[in-house]
Amino acid sequence: MPEFSFKKGERLSSKKAISSLFQSGKSVISYPLRIIYNQADTETYPAIVAISVPKRIFKNAVDRNLLKRRIREAYRQKKPEIYSRLNDISVGIHLVIQYHHKSILDYHSIESGLIKGMEKVLSRLNE
Repeated sequence: MPEFSFKKGERLSSKKAISSLFQSGKSVISYPLRIIYNQADTETYPAIVAISVPKRIFKNAVDRNLLKRRIREAYRQKKPEIYSRLNDISVGIHLVIQYHHKSILDYHSIESGLIKGMEKVLSRLNE
């Protein structure tokens, strides 16, 4: 049975790593998400992720938290597939998943955007 958890070690929290990701990372847009990624040396997990929802668009923390939960759940469900593909090409990555839409979308729209975006990221890493 695959591991569907999202542990603390899998979360990108280092300010240094996040700033370097925004400065030198590559970007993929897959409606309603923008995924910024960079190859990195990850010892324990193939992918380390941060999730972001802009405060200037969603003023209420309740709305931001709802969207972050939906993105996190979609990522958590697809994580075993992503990990196996990353292990196949033996690459570790840092990711920032940003929500880029003016209104709150349902889970299925977010999930399909995440799947398409991760496909683009993984295909670019294969090159």
